[in-house]
Amino acid sequence: MKRLSFLKTVLVIFLVLFISTPAFCGKPILTIDTGGHKSIVKELIFTKDNRYLISTGYDKTIRVWNVQTGQIDRIIRGQIGDGDEGILYAATLSPDNRWLAVAGFTKDNDIRLIDFGTGEIEKLFLKHNDVIRDLAFSRDGRYIVSSSFDKTAKIWNVSFGKAHTVLKGHTKSVNTAVFSPDGRTIVTGSDDKTLKLWDARTGRLLSTLSGHTDRIRCVEYTPDGRYILSGSNDKTIRLWDGRTGSAIKVLVTQNRAPIKFSISPDSTKVVTGHSSGSGSRTNNIFSIPSGTKVSSITKHTNIVIATAISPDGRLAATGGGDNREIYIWEVATGKIKHKLAGSGGSVWAVGFGKDSGSFAWGTVFNKSSLTKRGDVQHSISFKHGREFQLSYNAQEKNKNNYVYGTTSVGSRSIKTLNGHIHKTLQILNNGQVQHKITRDSTNGFTHRSLTMTRDGRIIISGGGSGQITSYNASTGQQIHQFVGHLGDVWGVACSPDSRFLVSGSADQTVRLWEIDTGKLLLSVFRGTDNQWVAWTPEGYYSASIKGDDYIGWHINQGYDKSALYYPASRFAHKFYSPDIVAQYIATGGNLERSIELVNQSKPKQKQISQTNINDIQNILPPLVFIQTPVNRDVIVRENKVRIKAYAKSVTKDPVSDIWVLLNGRKLDTRAIKVAPRKKTGSLSAELDIVVPLTEKSNSISVVASNKHGRSEPESINVTWQPKKTAPAIKKQYKPDLYLLCIGVSKYKNPAYNLDFADKDAMGVEKIFSTQHGGLYNNVYAKTLTNERATKMKIQESLEWLYQESTQKDLSVIFIAGHGIKDTRNNYYFMPYDGHPDKLMFSAVKWFDFQDIISSLPSKVILMADTCHSGALTGKRRGLSDITQALRDLISADSGVVVMTASTGKELSVEHPDWGHGAFTKALIEGLNGDADYDSDNIIDMKEIDLFITKRVKELTGGSQHPTTEIPKTMPNFPLVVK
Repeated sequence: MKRLSFLKTVLVIFLVLFISTPAFCGKPILTIDTGGHKSIVKELIFTKDNRYLISTGYDKTIRVWNVQTGQIDRIIRGQIGDGDEGILYAATLSPDNRWLAVAGFTKDNDIRLIDFGTGEIEKLFLKHNDVIRDLAFSRDGRYIVSSSFDKTAKIWNVSFGKAHTVLKGHTKSVNTAVFSPDGRTIVTGSDDKTLKLWDARTGRLLSTLSGHTDRIRCVEYTPDGRYILSGSNDKTIRLWDGRTGSAIKVLVTQNRAPIKFSISPDSTKVVTGHSSGSGSRTNNIFSIPSGTKVSSITKHTNIVIATAISPDGRLAATGGGDNREIYIWEVATGKIKHKLAGSGGSVWAVGFGKDSGSFAWGTVFNKSSLTKRGDVQHSISFKHGREFQLSYNAQEKNKNNYVYGTTSVGSRSIKTLNGHIHKTLQILNNGQVQHKITRDSTNGFTHRSLTMTRDGRIIISGGGSGQITSYNASTGQQIHQFVGHLGDVWGVACSPDSRFLVSGSADQTVRLWEIDTGKLLLSVFRGTDNQWVAWTPEGYYSASIKGDDYIGWHINQGYDKSALYYPASRFAHKFYSPDIVAQYIATGGNLERSIELVNQSKPKQKQISQTNINDIQNILPPLVFIQTPVNRDVIVRENKVRIKAYAKSVTKDPVSDIWVLLNGRKLDTRAIKVAPRKKTGSLSAELDIVVPLTEKSNSISVVASNKHGRSEPESINVTWQPKKTAPAIKKQYKPDLYLLCIGVSKYKNPAYNLDFADKDAMGVEKIFSTQHGGLYNNVYAKTLTNERATKMKIQESLEWLYQESTQKDLSVIFIAGHGIKDTRNNYYFMPYDGHPDKLMFSAVKWFDFQDIISSLPSKVILMADTCHSGALTGKRRGLSDITQALRDLISADSGVVVMTASTGKELSVEHPDWGHGAFTKALIEGLNGDADYDSDNIIDMKEIDLFITKRVKELTGGSQHPTTEIPKTMPNFPLVVK
């Protein structure tokens, strides 16, 4: 698929070099990016070359997935606002893959025409009088038909961006519309239970098709034009004559309404979605015209609105479920090929600590209840005695330490009319109904979760679409709306002191509020990888090592332009502050006072000044464009490729540098014969460079910087397919492995001794050394244990890595032993001859590791199993506190794979029966073959990550959570061959 035509390339150069900095619309918006959709998936579309799957949804994003790998290729964003503004209800792709049209909830009910290659908005089509429900291109790509709540459909000329025909005749919302394959007719479906056939040229009504007994949700022509299929809330799919519109038969009846379906290119099969309701949640494929079931899947756990069949007819895609997952599966067999999903999950249960200083939540549903739908698994403490300090607990085992939603305090109680989810809530006193509170479409539809404050004064109800409302228990009058959630609220609970409210939602977040003011104090997201982030409305946050990659700043540029997006980690130096977050809760959301309290304990040179959200627009890094090659995926015959790229400032600050990453690492210019041509120092920058390829599959990224920070990388994939594959060529491009293993169990001062750190280092060396002459040409190893692991020897060995490794190689650094911080919060690794009271002189500074790792030209894996200074207790590795040191390394964009034995302040467990720590035992087992999930005799980076995560959890009973961070610019790569 072409990224840019020649004309588009010229346009990009023009934009980069000559257009002024963008105009921002409104303040930046802090949003979540979980890696997948976090709300209802509305549309799925395969590109015509079968390579990509496009998904859109209620979370206001357009995601482009690689069908072969199941990975996100890119995300396209547009103008969004509070509440529903920016939700995408409809999408369609032109037959030539050039244009993507989307529509949804906007102030003008417009259609955005997006250049699919660049992600930029080319035109706005204005407008319907209400929200647009559906879009479809004509087969020749010249026209789009839209349907709307305003009871009409419109035909638009793509070239001019104007509607030339309005189809009027339905008496209720028009939910769906599509062109016939020959473009002569259009069929529409409506809430008025009818289909209508129209002349596409004149807009004349040809006929009305009746037969459905409930609202019509979807309609399609078979690609051969022979049939029309329609799906309705009456749970049927009906078959009609494609030429005349006459009824043929009910093709199938499902136990849930088929609110969406897609037809195969050969017109012989249809894949169906389903609504909520009773009956099994099955996505079926039926044959046309017999209605016989071909295959099915039962993976989704909730409503499925989005479906698609690939142009080659082999794959189906369905999107929905509680966690907004997308499955790509085989049409013939129902076999799952990929699950496309983010790292989050709906929050079903919340509870508050009995000391009012912590809250907990759970993401596993196990019962229908208005107060608690499951057990809690994770918790955050924000208060320890009188001190406010934020800390995350990866596994909450003491469920009895928490109080949950309650529906009765003293003589007063609350309940819905049916005892379950219902639109009407009753307030009772001594069993007698005193007041009724009814929700409708304007305020959340139904009451889905309930609680009362412990003093009985206030009732709080969680509803649909993120609605939370508090009511006066005596009068039934509304007090506050708690605004923040974007999905149904499944859990609410109050603190025992009646000051705080915690809520959990289908939008995968947990939120903390002040009850008396309705003010949002804290939002929390936790991924399935155990990375987490907690942030205030003003953007200050606390996070795990890479938790801040789950949130980012969305910057609107107007309805006619694509939005900008930057991960929060890009501004960590301004907004990362666990201390401020804790004080923000303590002060009830007073940011000025929070910063003042934090500064009281800091030296003058480290005082924090307040950063306003709007200041972000003045500290943005540049934007990057790759001009050459023009394709996202390139095949070359020689082991080199020319890269021409441009960077454009979006502020008034010049671009200070621009460079290339090869497979995640900064390109080693020592390997380049011809120096790159580079121009920087103004509001734009240029780069022209020939990149030598070191592998068959290569990820090449371009990054630029200004004084504020580094850009997001712009990347392409380059496959080297040499004309000759002689053994000499293969050997020439085999990597070498450089291995530095450091493990200290015996210290000069025996009071600090451990049991297995030295054995861990030797075990890692042994397993990698077996790869000499196999996956690697050579394995060069240095192992420093006990008395050999002095400060000088460690520093000399780090320098050895820098002097010897090259761009094509792999360097692995394994460290096990004690880690310790000084009084200024600087991190050190304790060598054999180290002393906690003389760290600056006797221990290895973390900066020494970071400096070498950032400078190495090779791929780098850092494996760290060190512990907190408080754990210098002799016989165990204790509470790990390396988080900030690793955050510093990763935030420097050094392109290193970071693997840690545990997260936060967890114990790093070791056991005599293992002869190792849990992390190293799992690593050795995995590299010995247990991690070969795809049975190809190769253990790659992603496989070992997955295996270690599962195995350490098994070994430690869930008490230890290792974590791995792989840079997004670094492709997956093999570690060992069995």
